[in-house]
Amino acid sequence: MRASNLPNSFVIENVVVWNADSVSKAQDVFVNSGKIEAIVPTGSKKHSSQIVNGNGKVLMPAGLDAQAHLRVPGQAEKETPETGIRAALRGGYAAVLTMPNTKPVIDTVEALQVGKNQVGPAEREYGVEVLWSAAITRGQNGEELADLEALAGAGIAAFTDDGKGVERDDLMNRAFASLEKLGQPLLQHAEFPNHGGVLAPGPTQEKLGIKPYFDDVEWKMVERDIDVLREHPRARYHVLHVSSRKTIDLVEAAKREGLKVSAEVSPHHLYFTSKDIPAGRSEFKMNPPIRSEEDKQALIKALQSGAIDFVATDHAPHEITKKTDDFSSAAFGTTGLETCLRTLIYFYKRGELSAERLVASFATKPAEFLGVGAKYGVLSVGRELHATLVDVDAPASDIGVNDLESLSKNNCFIGAKLPGKILQVFQPTRVWQVNA
Repeated sequence: MRASNLPNSFVIENVVVWNADSVSKAQDVFVNSGKIEAIVPTGSKKHSSQIVNGNGKVLMPAGLDAQAHLRVPGQAEKETPETGIRAALRGGYAAVLTMPNTKPVIDTVEALQVGKNQVGPAEREYGVEVLWSAAITRGQNGEELADLEALAGAGIAAFTDDGKGVERDDLMNRAFASLEKLGQPLLQHAEFPNHGGVLAPGPTQEKLGIKPYFDDVEWKMVERDIDVLREHPRARYHVLHVSSRKTIDLVEAAKREGLKVSAEVSPHHLYFTSKDIPAGRSEFKMNPPIRSEEDKQALIKALQSGAIDFVATDHAPHEITKKTDDFSSAAFGTTGLETCLRTLIYFYKRGELSAERLVASFATKPAEFLGVGAKYGVLSVGRELHATLVDVDAPASDIGVNDLESLSKNNCFIGAKLPGKILQVFQPTRVWQVNA
C-alpha cells in the first residue's frame, strides 16, 4: 500500500456514489480542506481544481468494523498495531473497535492507556482510528464487574467479555443497571460455557468424530439476556456474531417489543456452511461455528431486512502454532478485515444485498451504533472525506496470502473466489493506493 498527499482542493470525477439511503450515478465529488464541498452530476460544475479520475467506479463511505481483535496490548505474536491497522486499511476501513481480551485484559483505565499508547503511532501513521471496548467483568472472569463508570469516563465505546459469555444472571442484571445510566452498549458473546463443542453438526464434524457445537448455547443465553434486559429497558444490548436462525428470531421479537436490542453477523457465517469445511483447515474453526445452510440463508435474509443491524468481522489473528491441523486442539478464530467488503460485494452481485444495505451494514450502521456517525459512514456535503473507491464489477479472483496485511494468515477465505477490488481509501488529507 502506498499513500499520496492530497491537495487542499480537488475533485473526484465520475464516480457512482453509494450511501445507505441512495445511489447516485455519474457524480463529481468536490473536496476542500478535507471536507466534501459538493456532490453534483459529472460535468455540471466548472472548476480548476486538481482531478482524481474515478473512472465510473463506486465511491462509498469507508467502513467501521465493530468487532476486531487487534491483540493490543500484550499479544504481538498474533498481531501488532501496525499489521492490524494495515489490514483494516486494506479492507477499506476508516475505524475499528478493538476487543479487550488482551494481556492484560482491558478492565481498568490503566490497561486502556497501555493499549492506546501502543496503538497510537500506527494509528497516526495509517489514519485508521481505533475505538476501544472494555471488559464487563474483571479479568473476564465472570465473577465481579469492572469499574464500568471509570472506563466509560475514559472514553470506552462499548463493554464486552468477548470470547466468553457472562453466565451469571446477577452480574448481567447489575451490568445492565449501570449501563442504563452510562449509555454504552453491552456486547454479548452469547455462549454458555463448558459445552465442549468444536464444530457445528455437519460432514466434517462427523468425519473427524469431534464433539458437535450446538446452537442452544448461543440462543439460550440471548433468551436469558433479553429476560434480564426487560428490567432495564433503557440499557443497550448487542449480540455479537450471530450464527443461529433461532437467535435471529429472539432478536426480532425483542425489537418488536421495543427493547434496545441489536445484532451483527460475521462474513464467514454469511458465506460458508458446515458442508464447506475442509478437514485439516482449522481456519474454519471459529466461535461460534459455521452452521447449516438454513442458518446461513436466515442470516442473509436478516441482514438485508435490517433484522441484523450490520456486519462485523470478528477479526481474530493467531500465530501458526495455535492453528494446527487438529481441529480439537486448534484455537478458535479467523481473520476477516481484508476480505469482508469483497464478501459483501459477492452478495450484492448475486442480488441478495442491495447497494444501500451493503453501505449501511459495512459503514453507516456500525458508525451510528458506536456514536461516531457524525464522522463516519456517510458521504455528504460538509462532512470529512472518509471514503473507499471500489470496482464492484471486477471479476472474481482467488483470495491468497498476498491479499492479507495481518501478521496472522488464518483466514478461512483463502482459496475462495470473491468479486470486486478495493482500489483506494480516501482520508481527509491523503489517499491510499490499496494494491500498490
